[in-house]
Amino acid sequence: MARRRNRRFLGIPDEFWIAFVIMVGFFLELVYDIEVGMKPGTLNAGSWSAAAGEGGWSGRLGFIRYLTDRRALPDFDPRGIPGFSEPPLYQVFCALLMTLFHRVMGWRAGTALHAILCCNVIFVMAGECCGIGILYRLGVRGRKMVTGILFLIFFPVFYHLSASLDGHALAFMLSMLSLSGTMSWFESRRYSVLRGSALALGLALMTSYDAAAVIPAELVFLIHALRDGRRNQVPLRKQYRNCAVIAAVPALAWPVRQLLLFRIPPFYPGPPTGSLISAPVLRRLSLPGALSMRHFHTTGNAAFEYNIWGQLFKTGLADFHAVNLSLNGTRIMMTAALYLSVALCAAAHAALLYTLFSSRLSRPYAHFLLFGYLGMLAFILISALARPYTGTVRLMNTAPVLLFPLSGLMVCGSGDASDNLFERAVSAAGSGLILILAFLTAFLYGFYY
Repeated sequence: MARRRNRRFLGIPDEFWIAFVIMVGFFLELVYDIEVGMKPGTLNAGSWSAAAGEGGWSGRLGFIRYLTDRRALPDFDPRGIPGFSEPPLYQVFCALLMTLFHRVMGWRAGTALHAILCCNVIFVMAGECCGIGILYRLGVRGRKMVTGILFLIFFPVFYHLSASLDGHALAFMLSMLSLSGTMSWFESRRYSVLRGSALALGLALMTSYDAAAVIPAELVFLIHALRDGRRNQVPLRKQYRNCAVIAAVPALAWPVRQLLLFRIPPFYPGPPTGSLISAPVLRRLSLPGALSMRHFHTTGNAAFEYNIWGQLFKTGLADFHAVNLSLNGTRIMMTAALYLSVALCAAAHAALLYTLFSSRLSRPYAHFLLFGYLGMLAFILISALARPYTGTVRLMNTAPVLLFPLSGLMVCGSGDASDNLFERAVSAAGSGLILILAFLTAFLYGFYY
């Protein structure tokens, strides 16, 4: 795609504003992490002090303390124990840092845990930079790139990822690295890039099974590579076999261990995290009504948390008491942010559909947006219906899904005089909504506790 000449805003090049937005976003996420600590965002957190004695192992903090104290993986059947059934890569990472900070350097446990939690900001920022790279490969430049970065940096779900003591931030980074690496390999056909992408995917699955949602998007490039006839130093089929092994070894290590030692079914998700949802399937899949959009904070009440789409919107904005809504001002602003996000979602999907049926993208990239997005939505729906419990549907579990409608919105139009009326209208509406939402959420997240 042809490069457009760089433009200036207030006499300053767009490249400066891109770097400025990224730095401000990193600073705000870090401040938010330090302020709120581990209060919001973490299901089954458990307690570090409660895990000090035998029989006290429970939750993610219990798992981390077990690994720190015993220096070995659990030797008991973890079924029924919250936090112990999920893949352990993030907990192993935390245990290593706890050993360094708490045991070796003598830091207090709470201080060491807060320092570890701040590592999530680095993970999230690295994943967001991969998303920026994907937008760049899709041809997004200049002012539109600034708008895309505003969304990736300031949308609330990324704050939630950075402030949750679980593996979703690490899984987000590894998933985005794998997705970006596969796209880079498709363009360059460097075998080392594909190997790195496969390793990142395997490690992501060793962190969270939700990382499997990005596999359909990556398969699009692998299939197109077989059909385009380009020659490679190493035959494609051999590359695929080798990379499948590289990804499968870390991805299957934990479920195979649990199966052999404790007869636990592969990919066992652990005990339910909330109340059973008895609403009919059609009601769960229908457009969210007023009742399902009430109560921003997750309550565990199936009467409010039955609708899948409503939960995705709510957990994307105010997951687990992330914002103090006891004040009327914050509640009004959060309600405004909810309606803004719904309007932005509609504009982004309209732009995505238009982009898919226009000639803005070549066929591989159009198929990447189409089948990658449908694959992620199918994964979310299957997971939600297979485990009909409150707490199952959380946008932060599959945050890469946001990249696809955002890409459609950013690619729709060039941002210059060549755009038609639809492209100008949708781009202006989407950019305006992103700008307002970014300022609103940046202000809201100053009301920590």
